Amino acid sequence: MGGAHHFIDAQGEERSLLAALDGRIKLVLLLAALGVNLTAGGIRTPLALAILALLLVVAAGVPARDFFKRMAIPTMLALVAFVTQLFWVRQGEPLLSFTLFSWDFVFTSGGVERGSELSARILGGMGTLLFFSLTTPLPELMRAARFFRCPPVLVELALIMYRYIFLFLEEGARIRNAQKSRLGYVDFRNVLRSSGILGGMLILRTYDRAEATFAAMRCRGYRGALTVAVGNPLQGRDWIALGAGLGLLGILFAMR
Repeated sequence: MGGAHHFIDAQGEERSLLAALDGRIKLVLLLAALGVNLTAGGIRTPLALAILALLLVVAAGVPARDFFKRMAIPTMLALVAFVTQLFWVRQGEPLLSFTLFSWDFVFTSGGVERGSELSARILGGMGTLLFFSLTTPLPELMRAARFFRCPPVLVELALIMYRYIFLFLEEGARIRNAQKSRLGYVDFRNVLRSSGILGGMLILRTYDRAEATFAAMRCRGYRGALTVAVGNPLQGRDWIALGAGLGLLGILFAMR
């Protein structure tokens, strides 16, 4: 399992203050930030949230390239949202008009404004989520979820999915490399055949792994519920971080 989660989890007690902050405080700040992002309107506050998320991720010790790599797809979605609003919204002053394949297109100021606002909200929301995910170890997130009365079955499913999704990605890559070494992807017909075999093998190995994992869990005392460590009481730095975070979000909301 690679990526920033492994980096953050591996730091242990030496991780930075932002990474070591209590998950319950981060969850409250995340919901508040998403609320500000959705209700502030305009583009200044959402873009400020995206920039703030980048700065905090770097301050937490996560390489900026990890943030930009994960923001690539949301950026593409934001671009698509901007372009579609140009074609769909016909409000405000006309800015540009042209004819293409006998179709008349008119870009208006309302379309630009609506597209910019929608794109900024996508970037601001995804930046906020990335800050939360890149600086919060999964066990801390699950403890916070249990504290806020999240159903135990959802917590268990999330933990198991997070643990095994990387294993099966590695298993799929191993099978695919073995197929490629036997010329399994040299032409279109072989691609279809090898892909079908790859999918079938993954399903069978998923079933085998599930049976083995369940048997191992029963041997270790599993009786239908995973034991989750109870979180420690909030410390003074957690309350200070909560107050500072809410104050900063209030400032960002006021500058909309």
